Amino acid sequence: MKYEFDSYLLYEVTPAVAYTVKVKIQLKETVDGQILRPAAERAFRRFWYFAKTVRIDDEGGYVFDNTGMPIVVREETDKPVILGSAETNGLYFCITYSDKTIFFNFTHNFCGGSGAMPWIQATLWQYLTDRYHTVISREGIITPDDPVYAKEMAYPDSESLPDDKPLGGYKGGNSYIPMEEYMTYFSNPTVGTVFYPIEIGNKELIKYAKENDGSPNSIICAMLFKALSRVYRDNPQAAQISGKIVCNYRKDVGCPDTYRDLVRTLHVKYTADMTDWDIEKLSTAARGSMYLQMQPEFSIQEYKKLIDHRDEIDARKTFREKAEYALTNSLLRADVTDTFTISYVGNLNWGGLAEYIDSVYSITDGHLMLEINSLPEKFCISFEQFTDEKKYLNAFLQVLDEEGISYTVGEAEPTRLPGIQLPVPHSN
Repeated sequence: MKYEFDSYLLYEVTPAVAYTVKVKIQLKETVDGQILRPAAERAFRRFWYFAKTVRIDDEGGYVFDNTGMPIVVREETDKPVILGSAETNGLYFCITYSDKTIFFNFTHNFCGGSGAMPWIQATLWQYLTDRYHTVISREGIITPDDPVYAKEMAYPDSESLPDDKPLGGYKGGNSYIPMEEYMTYFSNPTVGTVFYPIEIGNKELIKYAKENDGSPNSIICAMLFKALSRVYRDNPQAAQISGKIVCNYRKDVGCPDTYRDLVRTLHVKYTADMTDWDIEKLSTAARGSMYLQMQPEFSIQEYKKLIDHRDEIDARKTFREKAEYALTNSLLRADVTDTFTISYVGNLNWGGLAEYIDSVYSITDGHLMLEINSLPEKFCISFEQFTDEKKYLNAFLQVLDEEGISYTVGEAEPTRLPGIQLPVPHSN
């Protein structure tokens, strides 16, 4: 790679796919913006590797500059923030707030949910400490006073990784997707997606998962398949429904603590003859499929493909050629087509912050995309759709009811994902 590791996904940004993320943290008391602003600025200085603007050099490549500009903190409005613009000091991170909620807006090229959480937790720790003049436990979280560790910025050297071949792999091929719903969105992406906030008791779901040969990922996957099989019962095209499960592979390539977004996807295939299976059997099928694909050799293979892909981008002479190659040969778009996606950040340690937080929702751009976060007392599921129709949600909630799992669900909320502004390429 010739350029910085975090810059390459920017070539794939389009009007319809901006690769931006929003994490919604609802606190138990109203946010004080006058206290939040200096606290957020202090925390962001610790994460200086995020504090970058973007330009295009004479060879058509995206280049980062550290400008020292502070992160912008402002009230949330109906108009999404535009990252990389003057309103964010040219930065690709921004914080907005409203009532009891703080929104952390950022671009996916730097990090995903796992990589952003240390910054989010550090910001919350500083804000809550300043707001309540109290000592909040630092256990398990990074604070603005902690040094920047080399391990958090690390990424592996592909040439040092072994070339061992994995055994087997996913052979399921493409599955059904409701193409008309995707086309409606892509024809007018400014409308944006919606998400339904769902909360399920932590202990209740974990207990249910253990009793049904599952994990949070496999149980939710099984339940969503059962729900979708009912929605598509009379659709002959939906003979195969599969779930895409996001897998963080940082540990597999020797960088378990990096903020960088090293993820790949696991696939779970379901067919029409499995519709009447119970959740335990569906979960067992999911776990078996996931287990076969979780070999570290697949992660290493994925990372080497990533580096080769970026070397090919570097080899192009102009920005136009680099962007065209990146989009045409995108590793993200080359993956098999799945009906739904599940992304679980994992069981994070919130330390002393937990008692101040009511809910945590990760919001991205996707259809039938479930983003899952956990707090000590609850799972927070962002049920994302390109439409506010409730047929998918109602079918999923019906399965929860049948399995005796209690939950709360809110009305559809607009994602209001941040937009992104990138520099205009030189004419060539």
